[in-house]
Amino acid sequence: MKMSDSEMRIMRLIWEKGGAVTTAWITQQLGETGWKATTILTFLARLEEKGFLTVQKKGRQNLYEAAVSREEYQRRETQSFVRQIHGGSYKSLFAALCAPGELTAEEVSELRRWFEGGSETKGGQ
Repeated sequence: MKMSDSEMRIMRLIWEKGGAVTTAWITQQLGETGWKATTILTFLARLEEKGFLTVQKKGRQNLYEAAVSREEYQRRETQSFVRQIHGGSYKSLFAALCAPGELTAEEVSELRRWFEGGSETKGGQ
Protein backbone atom coordinates (compact mmCIF):
# COMPACT_ATOMS: atom_id res chain seq x y z
CA MET A 1 0.00 0.00 0.00
CA LYS A 2 1.35 3.39 -0.97
CA MET A 3 1.45 6.61 1.01
CA SER A 4 0.57 10.02 -0.35
CA ASP A 5 3.23 12.74 -0.15
CA SER A 6 1.44 14.27 2.84
CA GLU A 7 1.22 10.92 4.63
CA MET A 8 4.92 10.35 3.92
CA ARG A 9 5.73 13.72 5.47
CA ILE A 10 4.00 12.65 8.69
CA MET A 11 5.64 9.22 8.69
CA ARG A 12 9.10 10.77 8.25
CA LEU A 13 8.52 12.82 11.40
CA ILE A 14 7.42 9.73 13.33
CA TRP A 15 10.33 7.62 12.06
CA GLU A 16 12.83 10.36 12.93
CA LYS A 17 11.36 10.81 16.41
CA GLY A 18 11.32 7.08 17.11
CA GLY A 19 8.66 5.83 19.51
CA ALA A 20 5.16 7.04 20.21
CA VAL A 21 4.06 10.59 19.46
CA THR A 22 0.92 12.58 20.22
CA THR A 23 -1.32 14.46 17.82
CA ALA A 24 -0.17 17.69 19.50
CA TRP A 25 3.49 16.88 18.82
CA ILE A 26 2.77 16.08 15.16
CA THR A 27 0.70 19.26 14.77
CA GLN A 28 3.51 21.33 16.29
CA GLN A 29 6.07 19.77 13.94
CA LEU A 30 3.85 20.46 10.93
CA GLY A 31 3.07 24.05 11.93
CA GLU A 32 4.61 25.56 8.80
CA THR A 33 2.26 23.55 6.55
CA GLY A 34 -0.81 25.47 7.65
CA TRP A 35 -2.72 22.19 7.91
CA LYS A 36 -5.64 22.27 10.32
CA ALA A 37 -5.83 19.72 13.13
CA THR A 38 -8.69 17.95 11.35
CA THR A 39 -6.55 17.51 8.24
CA ILE A 40 -3.74 16.00 10.29
CA LEU A 41 -6.20 13.69 12.07
CA THR A 42 -7.49 12.54 8.68
CA PHE A 43 -3.96 11.70 7.52
CA LEU A 44 -3.27 9.85 10.78
CA ALA A 45 -6.50 7.84 10.42
CA ARG A 46 -5.56 6.91 6.85
CA LEU A 47 -2.09 5.84 7.94
CA GLU A 48 -3.62 3.65 10.64
CA GLU A 49 -6.12 2.13 8.16
CA LYS A 50 -3.29 1.35 5.75
CA GLY A 51 -1.36 -0.38 8.54
CA PHE A 52 1.51 2.11 8.76
CA LEU A 53 0.64 3.36 12.25
CA THR A 54 -0.65 1.88 15.47
CA VAL A 55 -2.76 3.99 17.79
CA GLN A 56 -3.00 3.60 21.53
CA LYS A 57 -5.49 5.60 23.57
CA LYS A 58 -3.93 7.13 26.68
CA GLY A 59 -6.45 9.16 28.60
CA ARG A 60 -7.76 11.80 26.23
CA GLN A 61 -4.89 11.56 23.77
CA ASN A 62 -3.89 9.14 21.08
CA LEU A 63 -0.33 7.88 20.88
CA TYR A 64 0.81 7.08 17.36
CA GLU A 65 3.69 4.76 16.62
CA ALA A 66 5.11 3.45 13.37
CA ALA A 67 3.90 -0.09 12.63
CA VAL A 68 6.32 -0.33 9.70
CA SER A 69 9.94 0.76 9.83
CA ARG A 70 11.31 3.21 7.29
CA GLU A 71 13.58 0.46 5.96
CA GLU A 72 10.70 -2.00 5.52
CA TYR A 73 8.61 0.61 3.68
CA GLN A 74 11.54 1.52 1.43
CA ARG A 75 12.15 -2.16 0.68
CA ARG A 76 8.48 -2.78 -0.21
CA GLU A 77 8.20 0.32 -2.38
CA THR A 78 11.48 -0.41 -4.16
CA GLN A 79 10.44 -4.00 -4.86
CA SER A 80 7.10 -2.76 -6.19
CA PHE A 81 8.89 -0.22 -8.38
CA VAL A 82 11.24 -2.86 -9.77
CA ARG A 83 8.29 -5.16 -10.57
CA GLN A 84 6.17 -2.45 -12.18
CA ILE A 85 8.76 -0.39 -14.03
CA HIS A 86 11.54 -2.91 -14.69
CA GLY A 87 9.52 -6.13 -15.01
CA GLY A 88 11.17 -7.51 -11.87
CA SER A 89 14.66 -7.16 -13.34
CA TYR A 90 17.26 -5.69 -11.01
CA LYS A 91 19.68 -5.66 -13.93
CA SER A 92 17.29 -3.29 -15.72
CA LEU A 93 17.08 -1.14 -12.58
CA PHE A 94 20.85 -0.86 -12.24
CA ALA A 95 21.25 -0.21 -15.97
CA ALA A 96 18.80 2.69 -15.62
CA LEU A 97 20.65 4.09 -12.60
CA CYS A 98 23.98 4.62 -14.30
CA ALA A 99 25.43 4.38 -17.75
CA PRO A 100 28.36 2.06 -18.46
CA GLY A 101 31.59 3.56 -17.17
CA GLU A 102 29.94 5.95 -14.70
CA LEU A 103 30.91 3.93 -11.62
CA THR A 104 34.47 4.02 -10.36
CA ALA A 105 36.39 0.78 -9.88
CA GLU A 106 36.09 1.28 -6.12
CA GLU A 107 32.30 1.63 -6.35
CA VAL A 108 32.08 -1.51 -8.48
CA SER A 109 34.20 -3.36 -5.89
CA GLU A 110 32.01 -2.16 -3.04
CA LEU A 111 28.86 -3.22 -4.86
CA ARG A 112 30.36 -6.62 -5.69
CA ARG A 113 31.23 -7.20 -1.99
CA TRP A 114 27.74 -6.10 -0.97
CA PHE A 115 26.06 -8.41 -3.51
CA GLU A 116 28.21 -11.30 -2.35
CA GLY A 117 27.15 -10.66 1.24
CA GLY A 118 30.55 -9.45 2.37
CA SER A 119 31.50 -6.32 4.21
CA GLU A 120 29.20 -3.34 4.11
CA THR A 121 29.81 -0.49 1.74
CA LYS A 122 31.00 2.86 3.00
CA GLY A 123 28.40 4.64 5.07
CA GLY A 124 26.70 1.37 6.02
CA GLN A 125 24.44 1.49 2.96
